[in-house]
Amino acid sequence: MGIVKRALRLVVWLTLVAAALVPAHAATAQEPASAVDVVEVEGIIDPTNFEYLRSRLQSAQDTGAHAVVIRLDTPGGLDVSMRQIIQEMFASEVPVIVWVAPQGARAASAGTFITYAAHLAYMAEATEIGAASPVNLGSDTSSVLERKVTNDAAAFIRELALERGRNADWAESAVRDAEAIGAREAAEIGVVDGIASSLRDLLETLDGQTVELSSRSVTLETWDETAASGTGAPTVTIRFQQMNILERVLHLITDPDVAFFLLLLGMFGIIFELYNPGIGLAGIIGVVALLLGFYSLTVLPTNWAGVLLIVLAVGFFLVDLHTAGLGVWTVGGIASLIAGGLLLFAGVASTLRVGVWSLIAAVVVTLIFFISVMTAALRVRLRQPITGNEGIVGMVGEAKTDIAPEGTVMTKGTLWRARTMETGIAAGSKVKVMASEGLVLLVEPFHETHEGVQS
Repeated sequence: MGIVKRALRLVVWLTLVAAALVPAHAATAQEPASAVDVVEVEGIIDPTNFEYLRSRLQSAQDTGAHAVVIRLDTPGGLDVSMRQIIQEMFASEVPVIVWVAPQGARAASAGTFITYAAHLAYMAEATEIGAASPVNLGSDTSSVLERKVTNDAAAFIRELALERGRNADWAESAVRDAEAIGAREAAEIGVVDGIASSLRDLLETLDGQTVELSSRSVTLETWDETAASGTGAPTVTIRFQQMNILERVLHLITDPDVAFFLLLLGMFGIIFELYNPGIGLAGIIGVVALLLGFYSLTVLPTNWAGVLLIVLAVGFFLVDLHTAGLGVWTVGGIASLIAGGLLLFAGVASTLRVGVWSLIAAVVVTLIFFISVMTAALRVRLRQPITGNEGIVGMVGEAKTDIAPEGTVMTKGTLWRARTMETGIAAGSKVKVMASEGLVLLVEPFHETHEGVQS
């Protein structure tokens, strides 16, 4: 009996141990690995970049990501889009780290503000930050407005610096004096939290850092120094985030050079379609390019006087097309096109203006288009038609029925309805086509004394 009791106790003990171990093992097996989303933000800060970043931050929160790393490389951009991005960063329930990378990248202008708004900020070696003076002053460049915009930007970046515990004095000088510094100096004076030239360096540096969110504190656990490899290993899964095709297209067309060429391409396509009507391909391309171009112009800080000068330039080239060519109208068109390109985004940072090489290319392409393509199209349009109703005038045919006053005739192998002003033309007689009214030919009897008439 004692043996049975001991056996029962052993079974119960083993069952309890198994019950305790199995759920713990199952929970460990089902627990998802922590993930860090690396969101690549490149180029001009515009509405497309904002929507892209907003959706990725929301996705990170929905999927319970451990942190979001914004890999930033930007020359600056639009103030409104920058502020929207910063609002999303402050509202995020996931730690947001800005990483200015790869080497050679920069966080200029609007990028400086975004870097200052991050919970943690790091820079790769050979990167730079700063030159954050506001330059999008629109058409009003008065000193009063300049001071208002500058003071507003300086106050904003100082508040960001105080909120995140960064160097507020340098931040203000980056706005007021357009100061810019490299990564090492930025780390030394407290502009950023440190240097990280690779993703491995970043994950090692982030490990153990504490981030204060609006609702909780988060201690980042991104690296395991005791991993079996001996050199350490990440404790998180890296998920790289990039723009989809539509986002890439919308971001591409907000490039100033692309917007400039879209505007020209749209006008060229529509003009060619009007001078050479056909299947409408040129017109379709022109309309689409023009719509995309105007979308870009509404997003970018556009000077509409520049747009009017570009339209005027095309008008000059059209006038020149109908005159001797390469005269005063051509010179006026070239001058107007260059002036329009320079004024199109005047008053903003150089990164948001049409480049010099783009202006040169635009002049060359425009001259080629009007001198060769449009000249050929105009010749085709003005050439004497050799087919259709107009081309059949003067031909000689044969009356297939009596024409009194209407009947049918055969000419060039085609049967036509015909009408005559004569008293009547007998079937089998020769007739000469004098004119056409739609699909009806006006004919008169043909006499052998007529010469030089085609049949």
